Amino acid sequence: MTVELDQINAIPAFSSLLPETRLAISRRAFIRTLPIGNTLILEGAPAEYGYFILDGEVRALRMNPEGRIQVLARFSVGDPLNIISLLSKDQVNRATLETLSPVTLLALSAVDFSQLTSIYADFSSLLLQFFAERLTKITNLAADLSLYAVRARLARFLIELADLTPSPSGWTQDEIAAHIGSVRDVVGRLLRDFEAAGLIQRQRGQIILLDRQKLMAAAQDQDT
Repeated sequence: MTVELDQINAIPAFSSLLPETRLAISRRAFIRTLPIGNTLILEGAPAEYGYFILDGEVRALRMNPEGRIQVLARFSVGDPLNIISLLSKDQVNRATLETLSPVTLLALSAVDFSQLTSIYADFSSLLLQFFAERLTKITNLAADLSLYAVRARLARFLIELADLTPSPSGWTQDEIAAHIGSVRDVVGRLLRDFEAAGLIQRQRGQIILLDRQKLMAAAQDQDT
């Protein structure tokens, strides 16, 4: 499916691009749609496409040989997908991407992606901004996993989640555990502890922060 300029302009980050750059993207890109529960990209496979989300939600994860999952991040409207893999020398997918809802994506082939970065400096600068933001998030995640106890990691996750736009698909306890490097039973017990202490309230699948200050104190616990 071809891409209209209106669809290019719908991506907030593209507003900083010159009109000729946006036109060049529209001429090279195409639209791809996927249903919920679909694997968009598989870790370890060649990176053939880069994507920008027009609608829907996607999660990035990695899996070890024993099948344990680490959820790296969730992405929604406007977010780029797989750009780090396309910018790397070997062009291999760094993570698996799965759809959490029906998604509509603006897609660029690896060849077109490379041409755009070579010709249009403003597009390259935008990708560097995305790269820096993604690197910061991954660095923070690595620090959390190595420096903080599970209780603190859960508290930090809940604070971060409260500051984001609510996810249409929500977070299950299994997903929270996979994101903070724990297991479902531990996450469930800690959520009950936070609730009993008056720090949070769980209501219809949502977690509401009741005492942000105490939760922030719990987020600093570095005991293992």
